[in-house]
Amino acid sequence: MKELVKDILAGYSIRKNISGLFPRDKQLYVDLAKMQVIVGPRRVGKTTAMQVYMQELVEKKGVKPNQLVYFNFEDERAYFQPEQLDLILQGWKELHPEVKLEDCYFFFDEVQAAQGWEKFLNRINETLTKKICFTGSNSRLLHTEVNTVLRGRSIAVELLPLSFAEYCRFQLHQPVLYGSEKSLTEVFFQKYLRQGGYPEVIGLEDEVLRTAYLQEYYNTMLLRDIVEYHHLSNFQYLRPLFRLAATSIGQPVSIRRFFNHLKSMGYTVGLNSLYEVMNYAEDAYLFKRIGRYDHSTGKSDKSDKKLYWLDNGLLRALVGIGASGNGTLLENSVFLHLYRIYGSMYLSQIFYYSDQSHECDFVVLRGEGRPMPIQVCWSMEQLRTHDREVKGLLKACKYADVKEGLILTLEESGSWEQDGVTIRMMPVWRWMLETN
Repeated sequence: MKELVKDILAGYSIRKNISGLFPRDKQLYVDLAKMQVIVGPRRVGKTTAMQVYMQELVEKKGVKPNQLVYFNFEDERAYFQPEQLDLILQGWKELHPEVKLEDCYFFFDEVQAAQGWEKFLNRINETLTKKICFTGSNSRLLHTEVNTVLRGRSIAVELLPLSFAEYCRFQLHQPVLYGSEKSLTEVFFQKYLRQGGYPEVIGLEDEVLRTAYLQEYYNTMLLRDIVEYHHLSNFQYLRPLFRLAATSIGQPVSIRRFFNHLKSMGYTVGLNSLYEVMNYAEDAYLFKRIGRYDHSTGKSDKSDKKLYWLDNGLLRALVGIGASGNGTLLENSVFLHLYRIYGSMYLSQIFYYSDQSHECDFVVLRGEGRPMPIQVCWSMEQLRTHDREVKGLLKACKYADVKEGLILTLEESGSWEQDGVTIRMMPVWRWMLETN
């Protein structure tokens, strides 16, 4: 086993640094005396983020390549028992006897695939060095495994599909916010809205091929990060369940309604199991849920949740949203941007507002808990739509006791005062770039 581990380590170490790596807005801290973990869905660039970090260490800090220890625990050539993880340290020491392990930087990919990884990393942290970086595709590893063994010894960076600003950089496009040249930026936003932000599929003009890539991502997340990670034996109902979830974007959903629907389709699953599986899917970064804004935290926690997918491209690959669903895609993209600013795997400051006759898409709690109601609408041109959206926004402003509200559209902008509330309206793409 050790010889196999040495072969794998040597194969990683002789690879040349990849030129032209794409830096993300969220990056690792080069001089931090803590373990760092990059958590997020598969295929968003977690490994690339580590490679960027490794390049910076070599080019800016003078760290030698033989001080960079990298191992991917999803390498199919090696399957570790907990007591065998030390072979990585033994193997590296034998490959590089001139290097002290205390002087090394350790990089581990997809740690959730290795049984006993948390105690292994904790031992490195306590006996060798704190210069450890690892990735995971399931936020549960931070809620449970890290908390039980590595409590207080790591800091997390959550990496998601590309933001619109990152998408523009990826496409080598310099965004223009105003003037005649902004039209090209608007074209890029329309593509981003439908294709999503998974780096590997950007630039694939063949929609069939792009959809195939995204469906494979979904299958991997479903099987590895939900079924295998949680050792589920009954999982046939998962695909119809998540399709139901994907067709309920922006709507308050009841798990019991999903349960009744699956039961009518002939699937056998317990209601409690559905609650658990929906949490598993959220941990695996398929979607996130938000509660109703309420002055009572308890009532908000118990309210029916709204559900949003974490990438428009993945959403379309799963359920196929046409032009009639443009408003859904716009609202979903706004949520994802809000999550970058006001959300995290630990805490979400994003809610929705509703009463018996009115609704506001989002209420976010900014610094010091100041609420900001936000409506999302494809177009405000029709009078009926305009009245509905404004009334919902004003109701949310009144309930939240604020005098400012925001309406996000595809391309309309403006500002006015109504019922003592200042309403701003602006295009989603400009708002994303200005608040990135």
